[in-house]
Order: sequence, then structure tokens, then C-alpha cells
Amino acid sequence: MILAITLYLLYTASAWVMLRSAGNPRLGPLAWTFTFAALFAHTDAIVHMMRVDGAFSIGLLEALSLLAWTLAALACVLCIERQNRVLGAILLACAAFGAALTGYGRTYAEEHVPGWALTAHILLSMAAAALLFAAAVTALLLVFLDRRLRTRRIADLPSVLPPLDALERVMFRLIATGFVFLTLALLTGFIFVTDLFAQHLIHKTVLSLVAWVLFGILLIGRIRYGWRGRAAVRWTLSGFGFLALAYFGSKFVLETVLGRHWG
Repeated sequence: MILAITLYLLYTASAWVMLRSAGNPRLGPLAWTFTFAALFAHTDAIVHMMRVDGAFSIGLLEALSLLAWTLAALACVLCIERQNRVLGAILLACAAFGAALTGYGRTYAEEHVPGWALTAHILLSMAAAALLFAAAVTALLLVFLDRRLRTRRIADLPSVLPPLDALERVMFRLIATGFVFLTLALLTGFIFVTDLFAQHLIHKTVLSLVAWVLFGILLIGRIRYGWRGRAAVRWTLSGFGFLALAYFGSKFVLETVLGRHWG
């Protein structure tokens, strides 16, 4: 309980100060102090969890905590450029909720230490999920800005938000990088999977492939036809929706309803 509250407060504080630092550079050192403190405490909690629980097999809540850590690390990279600090602050706020679940998950005993393929698959999946989650958040910010501009409420827009074009470029960079990680995650997944049905992975695999196809089409459309705006936002949100169902939705049903698990 104390750990969960501490992580939540550290991430919340880092998100708030990072947001304020976008318009007030003097708050930058304090924002980074809170952010690194949250990341260090979260890293220590995850490492301790792995040492205590043994083999690398994670349940739904552990997966959400690991995703939160990855989101926080990604936020640090984005916040290097001050114009991206609003997006970074949102990711840190989201990480606060995932980090608060650290230590509450159900552990599963494993007979054998998992091989490199399964470990790589889990880590690559987390990286892909974090990058594409950030892309979905960026898409929602684009919707917010676009609606304000269309209703001529330009004066109400926060001055710390980046221009639409810059925000859209960030979104596609996140999608392109996330697509690479998702491709690698799928490849390593196929290596360690021996029986999709026996390992209860058929739904996860199909939904992940659908997400992979959607993001692939979006990237091709961007490169060849210059897709942007509302069409790009719809494809981004749809792709992440399938990806979220693939990993977290399937994991929830499998563990909560069927009482089974996979790594």
C-alpha cells in the first residue's frame, strides 16, 4: 500500500511540474527531479518483484505496472523537447495509475525459467504498447486542437501546446517506431509459441495481427498518399484499440474468467 501510494504521488507530482515547466523553464530541474525519483522508485519495485517472484511470468496488474514504467521512460525522451512536455506530462499521469498497481498482482509459478524468446517478446510487447499508446494520446490531442480551431476558439488554446503539424509529426514517429517493435514482438512470439490453442493465445495473436495490419496500412497511406488529419487519427485509435484488446483484454478474460494465464 505504501509503495503504491508513493509511486502514484511521485508520478503525479512529476506530471504536474513537467506540465508547468512547458511554460516556465525555471521549473525544469524540479520536474526532472520528480520524474527521475519516480522512475528510480518504480524500477526498484519492479526489480524487487522479479527477484522475489522468481521466473519472469507476469499477470495483468504486473503487465500494467511494466507498461507504466515504459510510458514514464518514453515521457522522459519526449520531454527533452519543451514543446512535447504537455504530451510527456499526460504520459506521466497515465503512468501514475499503472505504477499504483505495483505489488498487487497475482504471481504464477513457473517450472522452468523462460527462454530468450519469451523474455524478448514480453519486453518488445511493452515497448510497442507504450509507443502506440503515446501515439493514441497524441491523436486525441490532435482531435482536441482541431475542434478548437474549427470552432474558432483559438484564443482559448493553451500556449504550451505545439502546432498541429508538429504534433502530427510526433504521432507518426511514435507509430513508425511502435510498428517496428510490434513486428519484432510478433516474430519473437511466433518463436516461443508451440500451440496457439493449448497456450490460449489464439485471440491475442489474431487481434495483434489486426492491429499490425491497421498500423501498417496507416504508415503506407502516410508515405504514399500523405494521409493526415482525421483519417490518420481514426486509423491510429482503431489500431491501438485492437492492440489493447489483444494484450490486456485477452489477459483479463483469461485470468479473471478462465483462471489461466500466459506470459
